[in-house]
Amino acid sequence: MDIQGSQFHLLHGQGDWGRCTDVATGLTLATAGDEDSVAGPSAGHSDFEYFEYTSGLGALRLRHDLPLFRRSGRTTPIDPVARRGAGRDAYGNWYWIGDDQASISWRPVDDDTSARWWPAVPPAGSGPTASQPAFAACQPDLPAGFTLAGLAVTTGHYLAAGYTAAGQQGLLLFDLQAGGPPQRLLWPAPFSPFDLADTSDGGLLVLDRQNAAYFQLDEHFRLRGEVTVTAGPFAPAAGGPPERRYGPVAPVATALFAGSPFGPVDAVSIEPGPDPGTALILESDPARGYSFVHLFGPAGWQWSTSLADALEVIDPADPTDTPQVYSLLGIDFAYLTAPAATGPLAPPMLYIADAEGKQVVAFTLDPASGELTPQPDFLPMRRWDGKALVRAGQGAWYDFGDRWVPLEVFTECRFQPTGVFTTPASSATDQPGLPFDSQVPGCVWHRLLLDAQIPTGTSIAIQARAADDPVLLQQSPWLPQPVPYQRGDGAELPWYDPWADQRAADGSLPAGTGTYELLFQQVTGRYLQVQVTLQTGGRTSPALRSLRAWYPRFSYSEHYLPAVFTLDAAPRGFLDRFLANFEGFYTATEERIEHSALLLDARTVSADWLAWLACWFGLVLDPQWNPAQQRFLVRNADRFYRWRGTLGGLLALLRAYLDPDVDDSVFDCASSGDASSGSVGGLRIVERFRTRDGGGAAYGDPAAPPGSGSAADRAAAAAHRFDVLVPAVLNADQLAMIDRIVAVNKPSHTSHDVRSNTELFTVGQARLGLDTQLGASASFSPMVVGQGYLASTYLGFPYPFDLPDRIVLDRDRVGGMPSL
Repeated sequence: MDIQGSQFHLLHGQGDWGRCTDVATGLTLATAGDEDSVAGPSAGHSDFEYFEYTSGLGALRLRHDLPLFRRSGRTTPIDPVARRGAGRDAYGNWYWIGDDQASISWRPVDDDTSARWWPAVPPAGSGPTASQPAFAACQPDLPAGFTLAGLAVTTGHYLAAGYTAAGQQGLLLFDLQAGGPPQRLLWPAPFSPFDLADTSDGGLLVLDRQNAAYFQLDEHFRLRGEVTVTAGPFAPAAGGPPERRYGPVAPVATALFAGSPFGPVDAVSIEPGPDPGTALILESDPARGYSFVHLFGPAGWQWSTSLADALEVIDPADPTDTPQVYSLLGIDFAYLTAPAATGPLAPPMLYIADAEGKQVVAFTLDPASGELTPQPDFLPMRRWDGKALVRAGQGAWYDFGDRWVPLEVFTECRFQPTGVFTTPASSATDQPGLPFDSQVPGCVWHRLLLDAQIPTGTSIAIQARAADDPVLLQQSPWLPQPVPYQRGDGAELPWYDPWADQRAADGSLPAGTGTYELLFQQVTGRYLQVQVTLQTGGRTSPALRSLRAWYPRFSYSEHYLPAVFTLDAAPRGFLDRFLANFEGFYTATEERIEHSALLLDARTVSADWLAWLACWFGLVLDPQWNPAQQRFLVRNADRFYRWRGTLGGLLALLRAYLDPDVDDSVFDCASSGDASSGSVGGLRIVERFRTRDGGGAAYGDPAAPPGSGSAADRAAAAAHRFDVLVPAVLNADQLAMIDRIVAVNKPSHTSHDVRSNTELFTVGQARLGLDTQLGASASFSPMVVGQGYLASTYLGFPYPFDLPDRIVLDRDRVGGMPSL
């Protein structure tokens, strides 16, 4: 209720918009989406018949359609056999199987050309001649019928490629870190590798399409096997040790049978599943015309999902933009999950490359049921040659000639051209907002406010009707209303910014974004219904975040003018509408004055006034603190001041700065045992006096004195000094900020040093188990010559990799290894 006593009905959020009625279908928006929309609700989008609610924007807009990008000049799908395996290493180098299917090409990072990587091509003129013999590169002796199929680069920096030849089959394993020729991991027949995929733990998934099976290898390229028992010449005595098992080990495969309704799966691609030990299988049979996605685990098949009639698309060649049902026939796919992946859409997301078109369709995946929900985002593949769709780094990539480009969302969207809906009308049930009821017979409805985005080329048209009886409301004619105009001073609600999340760093908003207003014309009655028409040229769409219908109109003419001005109904109506323009301006000003208390609360004050509120406490807000941290600091200024100068208070303030999602838990260290130990949330404060007596005996030198000088001298040297150990990942600006925080909030008679927590093991300053911890560290990475520091990297194991828990390549065969 505002200062004049006016109130408003509100539509805000998916639930409210879903109760509105789609004029084209006569159903509520939510019901129309459930029954009539083929695509159904998607992640981030709740699809209605002509509208969608996007949770990312928090607004209702016209439905986003998926264009079908057909490859010109091709009428048949891509043959899966023609697809090439590909992969990218940790340094950005790309590798793929050549067109001859017997070599591997590569494109080094930051290089404009590609070349054959294996087998190596000897330089021109390097071969021996009759006049001057010379050494030349030794070419591998490839067996007859040698063919490569499937390629992947593991997280352990190995390149694996499947191969078949006359009399043998298996994997070629290249050590990209140590270099050298490939090692062969031989496989007993029958085995025909077709596709490979790396797993997050450094292992591999190997798809055998011909034999309808797949294998899973760990980071040491080991896999499950079964030993063939061979009876020995002697049998164990009764009660003696068990009989030893002899014989070769046969690898155990997971058979690709999708349960009783299906036969063997005609798989074309494999990817790691949503859970450890699971695998996603893409089945594509051109004769069927659509694909299946299967999930297999250690126990076999779990579920299958058909992509027949899986999505709605529009053909750009169709001038009517009529949606059509489309069955997706996939040729390759990639499954991206967090935190390794960030795009092109929010993970987890399944991307399936269309064999009949030239684009990728993204799906969200329910791991429990296998439900695939298509996304309307347009993901074209320009000049795709069909080598592979590769999961690499933080996104998905595809080949563009001999280059590899990231898969991106194309910004040219397609929306429904027009959509019309009405606000809820009368209902037999007592539901909130059904209908807009003023409880005042003959109510003069005042204003309509829309928090909306109306880009150039789009429009929003409003009609309204009102009546004192709900039945008559449905029979009343619609009255056209003025075109909404954008308010220059934002929302009418005091100190409220409906688009704060869309503001840029300089405070600006996207074009057409703001609060739009219109004054109701001749809309009188207890019940109100509003009809909203969204229109666009198809490339973008207006969006509605909130709708507020204010009532009743506060009449300046009745309250402030002599009665003679209100005697005649016709002039009085015009005068009321004319004076309402001034009323809107003055009421907004009075509302700001009335609600000025909102400026005194850090939770409600606008971002523009937060610095002003902070100065009341003598605080200067640093721009390195995000808005949530700044509000938390101002709101708890008294608590921080009460704990100022204490170990717990210093830890709490540092946590308030370093924690991305700050809450009251930062004060736990100020009142718990954590504060006494000086360690919480990865931060450590080491007081020097606690380590003043650490002598050489603690470090393996019993002859060394426990310290220099007398106990009093040692205590004096360590007194009033402490070290602040912080995470090593902080940048220079963050370290400088921490130093300023500590300098302002520590006791004035103390001195401090800010150091990285990788410096924990400092002799004479650290206590094992209190100030330091033993364990694995993520700070160390493999040594790269010219790029790494010896103190922060490690050297890998050299050839022949003869560790006892690792297979030695070219020595151990799959059929002859001991059982794991």
